[in-house]
Amino acid sequence: MHDVTYLLLISLGAMFILGIFHFTIYLQQNDKAFRNYAFYLLVMSVFNLVRILDARLTSIYPISRYTLETLDPILSNIGFLMYVNFLGVILNITSQEKFYYKSWKIIQVSIVSFLSLYFILRITGDAYKVSNAVITLASFFCMGLGLMLMLRLFHFIKDTFFKLIVAGTIVSVVGVFLGLAVNVFVLKDNLAFEGLYFLEISMLVETIFLSAALGYRLKMAYRQKEIYQERLLEETIKRELLALQTAQLLKEQLNIKDMQNRISKDLHDDIGSSLSSLQIYSSLAKNLVDEKPGQAKEMLQQMATNSEDIMRNMEDIIWSMQTSTSDTHSIENKIRYFSDDVLMAKEITCKYQFDKETEQICWNIETRKNILLITKEAINNIVKYSNAANVFISLVKENGHVILSIRDDGKGFDKLSSKKGNGLINMSSRALSMGGNTVISSEPGKGTSVITTFPIATISDTPD
Repeated sequence: MHDVTYLLLISLGAMFILGIFHFTIYLQQNDKAFRNYAFYLLVMSVFNLVRILDARLTSIYPISRYTLETLDPILSNIGFLMYVNFLGVILNITSQEKFYYKSWKIIQVSIVSFLSLYFILRITGDAYKVSNAVITLASFFCMGLGLMLMLRLFHFIKDTFFKLIVAGTIVSVVGVFLGLAVNVFVLKDNLAFEGLYFLEISMLVETIFLSAALGYRLKMAYRQKEIYQERLLEETIKRELLALQTAQLLKEQLNIKDMQNRISKDLHDDIGSSLSSLQIYSSLAKNLVDEKPGQAKEMLQQMATNSEDIMRNMEDIIWSMQTSTSDTHSIENKIRYFSDDVLMAKEITCKYQFDKETEQICWNIETRKNILLITKEAINNIVKYSNAANVFISLVKENGHVILSIRDDGKGFDKLSSKKGNGLINMSSRALSMGGNTVISSEPGKGTSVITTFPIATISDTPD
């Protein structure tokens, strides 16, 4: 077996396997660079197979010199066309780059035209000199345009991918020219085996460089895909956050609207009715001031009391809307101010316990107002009925709940025999509006406790 046969077999196996491998990647990635390079490798595999079947090398299925002279230049020029198409794809040549784009298209048309003419001349029995002149002219013409196209590679030489492509291309061009030079000028035989040594070795080295380049291209493609996915994920997270913020704003707007409606109702129910009573009392007092001055004086006193109630209610509504966490507007300060003012008049001592956290938890208007009004109702009941000496008020956070506790050491009462007044009903309804409940405990001689509990989740967005 001739030594060149081993080289041809190695080159055939390597190029065929790599051709199938790169075509498989093309099917996965849809990257035309892999497809065109796979076509180039498969064409050159057929070129090597034809050379292996040379009658001078084998007796298995020998190919005559005439057939070899016909197929050799056709396959080599088709391989060159596939390589030029590969370069056109990786260089991303478009119609905007007129010179390179036209060169690329001329190569494609020229090779097909020259090869068609060459094949016709061969099968019609034309003299070898004519067809040989045609294929030689085609090869040099197309290689000249191809070299100009390859110069475009050097514009991107700083990129690792193109460095590998340039290195592989240079090795391949050098190997082809050395092989042609040895066969044409030294041995005077285009089909001599000696030229194949340069050609096959250069093609094997070229496949190493170009496969490495395409591997790098694939790696960068995966990296770009990862970056895109990361950016897409970041964008998705941003959009989700924006959606949550929008939902939160809408929720707050709805809450504000709901609170406005409730405040409007309070103003209408409490202050509206008080103003109506003032109007009635003023009319009656005006009529009685001459005839029954005593009754007129009582009505004027009642008007003063109602006016004070209106003032206090207005103050409570305005305070509840001031959600500042400063001491001036805090729940603790408001409760202390009211309780001390009312209880000290009856010589009742009051002790307090407030968790600082509760001020941040109970931030919305409705919660602040309900806590204050429950406290005021309980304190007023203590002053009116308890005969207590001491009161203990606490507002604390415990196990995911806020607990408002108001206890006294007064005379207490029998829950079974006593009737529930509007004050106790109002406290319970206010607790229910916040998702909680109010428990009133009392026994004769043992004082009274009013404990209101409501879950943090229903009154605040602050984490538990």
